[in-house]
Amino acid sequence: MNRIFLLCLLLLAPGYAGAPAIPQDDGLLEILEEERGEARRLRRRGNYAAARQLLGAHLRDEPEDANSRALLAQVLFDEADWKAAERHARRALADAEGAELQILAGATLVELLLELGRVVEAGEALAEFEEHLDPGEDARHAWLAGRVSAAGGDPGGAPSLWRLGARGTGARDWREHLARARCLRALGSVEDAGRALVAADRLAREGEGEQADVLAELGSLYFEADREVAEGASRSAAGLFDAALALNPHHEAALLGLFEIHRTNYHRRNRSAQEFLERALKARPDSIDAQVAAISSHLSVGKLPAVRAALGRAESLAPERRDVRSLRAALAWVQHEKARCREILAQLLREKPGDSAPERVLGEHLILLYRFGEARPFLEAAVGRDSSDYLAWTLLGRALANTGDEPGALVALRRSKAEGGLRQDAWRKNMTLVLERLEKNYTQLDFGELSFSMLPESAAVLQVYLEPFYREAREELSGRYGFTPEPCHIEVFRRHEDFSVRSTGFGGFPALGVCFGPVVTALSPLSEMRGSFSWARTSFHEFTHVIHLGLSHNRCPRWITEGLATWEEKTANPAWDRNMRRDLIDARANNEIIPVRDLNAAFRGPRIIFGYYQGGLTCQMLIERYGFTPMIRLLEAFDAGLDLDQALLDVFGLTPEELDAELLAFIDRTLAPLSLEPRWSRRQLLRLAISMPAELPPESARAERADWQRDWCTRAYGNWQQGRDVDATEALRQVRRAGEDPPRALFLRGEMALAAGEHQEARKFTAAGLAAGGEDFRARVTLGALLLSEGQVAEAEEQLLAAERAFPGFSDKDLCAELRLAALYLDADRDDEGMAAAERWLAHDAGDLAWRRQVADWHALNERWPEAAGHLRHANQVDPFSSSLHIQWGAALEAQGLWEEALREYTVALLVPAKLDSDETPTGEERTRLTLAEGRCLAELGRLGEAREKLDASRSKGGELDEWRALEQRLQGDG
Repeated sequence: MNRIFLLCLLLLAPGYAGAPAIPQDDGLLEILEEERGEARRLRRRGNYAAARQLLGAHLRDEPEDANSRALLAQVLFDEADWKAAERHARRALADAEGAELQILAGATLVELLLELGRVVEAGEALAEFEEHLDPGEDARHAWLAGRVSAAGGDPGGAPSLWRLGARGTGARDWREHLARARCLRALGSVEDAGRALVAADRLAREGEGEQADVLAELGSLYFEADREVAEGASRSAAGLFDAALALNPHHEAALLGLFEIHRTNYHRRNRSAQEFLERALKARPDSIDAQVAAISSHLSVGKLPAVRAALGRAESLAPERRDVRSLRAALAWVQHEKARCREILAQLLREKPGDSAPERVLGEHLILLYRFGEARPFLEAAVGRDSSDYLAWTLLGRALANTGDEPGALVALRRSKAEGGLRQDAWRKNMTLVLERLEKNYTQLDFGELSFSMLPESAAVLQVYLEPFYREAREELSGRYGFTPEPCHIEVFRRHEDFSVRSTGFGGFPALGVCFGPVVTALSPLSEMRGSFSWARTSFHEFTHVIHLGLSHNRCPRWITEGLATWEEKTANPAWDRNMRRDLIDARANNEIIPVRDLNAAFRGPRIIFGYYQGGLTCQMLIERYGFTPMIRLLEAFDAGLDLDQALLDVFGLTPEELDAELLAFIDRTLAPLSLEPRWSRRQLLRLAISMPAELPPESARAERADWQRDWCTRAYGNWQQGRDVDATEALRQVRRAGEDPPRALFLRGEMALAAGEHQEARKFTAAGLAAGGEDFRARVTLGALLLSEGQVAEAEEQLLAAERAFPGFSDKDLCAELRLAALYLDADRDDEGMAAAERWLAHDAGDLAWRRQVADWHALNERWPEAAGHLRHANQVDPFSSSLHIQWGAALEAQGLWEEALREYTVALLVPAKLDSDETPTGEERTRLTLAEGRCLAELGRLGEAREKLDASRSKGGELDEWRALEQRLQGDG
């Protein structure tokens, strides 16, 4: 500020009245340059407003100062104020005297025109100062001229210029090394570009200090080179982008780089991709690059109204930009405006015949929308146009794999690696490895309309159940939807990592199955999660997608197909419900129910599992209110090209916002019978802290006073849940200021006392809350546990039964009332009541194998064969590699005279490989008995020759069994 004050004094001094355009006083010239240096520093730190004000002051006093005006144009460029930036850049170029200043002003103008896609004008502007450029001496000149040449479609001119810049013979400072790195990168020399950027970073540190431009470029290069492969972790692209943002929090290249990284690798869930995009748009609302990223983001999740709005804005600013026009073509295709799409593509290709980007962009977005079959021809055209486009080869591999051509996918992915050179790609590397493993190690089973890939060692057992299950699901669902899908291939993976990579390209995907349309990936019951999930539920869920995606040609939003599949699985078997009511209570209380416009995006973020559940609730609500047939019409509406707003209005007469309101009412009705304190979020607590009155309302304002006490209760609970005990205690003090503790406060005091080991106090507070009319599942369970610890079994049972009424089937097995009751009853030798309680729990959890087997044993012991067989069927849908399960199931089926099914089970019991058996594999006499059981079933089915073969086979093993004689007599009698 002292320099600014001094400059003002000098300009106002008598000797400076009517001074020439550029002051001749050396001291003043030095001050002016210092001020420009300060403006440059402010610009590099993202303080654009201060830089603009400083330069504006210069120009008000000296309008013909081309140096300051060119710098102001750069600042305005950084703010994406295109009109003002262009006006000042043109004026600066006109006023500039001397080659260096003309290049400074002209380069700013050319970069701006390129940014806006005005390629012809950029060439004309370059011509105004081109005579001063020396591409062989200054890499900045080579980079700029090469960009103009490349944008104009000169296939040879740009590389020639960039090769001059890549030599770097005249590189003197970090800016020139940065430009040299960009030339090298454009030529495909990734390793040399990295070295140039390291040199640029070193020179910057030695001189002006770290530069965000250099760090962001290096981060971008590392992301291009490593593409999230593990080997690249030592040179973190994300870390470099973060470092750039530490220097300039508005640096767009860094923000968009982080957006792309988080968008590519869903493992990066600590921050969302959308967060970085929103920051970029807030900093530069009219940025074309940020608008393009937003269009792409919206299009990839099918938010077509948002796409149209963002695209309209980008076109108003830069209608000639090729990426903007490419996205317009992609939107046209998605909206079924195929003729318009082809027209735009044709024009783009006439302008630059060798450019594969437009077709690659369209293919990529179709893939992100799961429209793999439609993406294939565009990606094939892209690699045909430019065989070196390694990104297009990767995308083509993805499209081929997910339409069932895995050999072709491997060819494409290997070609991508060859064309990419040193550029790695985690998705490509992972997918190549898993496809090679499928090709080498997995066996193929073909059943006509259905085919399977699975490991040979598990195939004998799995095919017995998977093929008929999928076939029956196909028949049932085809009938319900009035649509028969094309043949489908199902891949069953033993390792979760392989399943996850085949499904997403990365490990750790929190799902059990994925459907791409004609290809389904599923986790084997032999995986690391063995015994904890129902393969049948997964199979049914995924095959519903085969129907939905086929019926809509993969054009429906993901939340609808996932929601319908979630509703279908619960309808097929209530125990297949996802049982996320606990999470639903939290989401509703914290205002975190996802608006339907944003629900698709949830499937690419940390709330993916809740996205499935909410999608299911939404479809359940629509079906209960409007019937099932409109859901088919909804799928058909998306197939016809309607967007979400249009489809909902056409089928249900609802806007998305009206659907949101109906869903909230439905959720409230769903949660009404449940009593449980929510888990409060920090955001909700902050909202309360901001919105609550600072002082206790007067006693006359009874409603406001009650609200005040309720909100302090919430803050007390939330702070306690988040480990802030002191804050929770203070909040409870505020609660008491408004009157006697309400039940919620008493329940919390009970929890706090229990945590402190004060069991009597805990019991007193909890009982008082219940006596005051409160109801809460956890309070009931807590009191039940305390009573049971004191030997008051009857009273504990009463509390646990009440807890079950407050929240039946609570998803946490450690707190679940039914299982606590089961333990209480079994300890008291009340086995029937204990098993009945466990059976009530199983109605909420299809994957609890241990309790399922125990309940089946209980029914079998009491000769309730249909019930026993039903539970064993469910147990088999969790783990079919248990010989004892098949023996028990066979006996229960045989007791009902279900000979065909019993025969299947006895046969499978003999097929289970010993190394895969979860039990001791039958040997010796047990296997002989199983062979005889097979013969017995065959005899009852009238297949006497086969029965005789089983009898003879058992005889060959020696011994004298009652079953042997019984079967022989049966066969002799029939003979």
